[in-house]
Amino acid sequence: MKILSLILLFAVTGCTTIHFRSNNSVPVSFEGNPKHQKEVSIIGHRHFYFWGVEPDEHEVFIDEEVREAGYDGISKVIIYEHKNPQDILISFLTLGLYMPRGYTITGFASGNMLPEELEDTAPPSNKK
Repeated sequence: MKILSLILLFAVTGCTTIHFRSNNSVPVSFEGNPKHQKEVSIIGHRHFYFWGVEPDEHEVFIDEEVREAGYDGISKVIIYEHKNPQDILISFLTLGLYMPRGYTITGFASGNMLPEELEDTAPPSNKK
């Protein structure tokens, strides 16, 4: 019984670290921007193995996540790191060998799509 309790403890409380950074490819701000009126949420996951030991840490670049979502910037940023019940169950069933972790980046954007995103969504032209 003690071994099972120890395994459960490792599976639920493994040492996982996610660092949130920015490399300034799009504007990211914790302050408000009056041009940003559309509330957005970006959900992501990172995968850890062996009780969170491998990899030692993950880096998430907020501006790259915002860019991939198609926005030209974000303000009033709030970052939530979470373990949902499914992630806890998977960690328990794999005895901590696999530990998924999720995060949500919320904030406000202008709603403007980036130019490369507009090209992908534009209808084909009939030029000859």
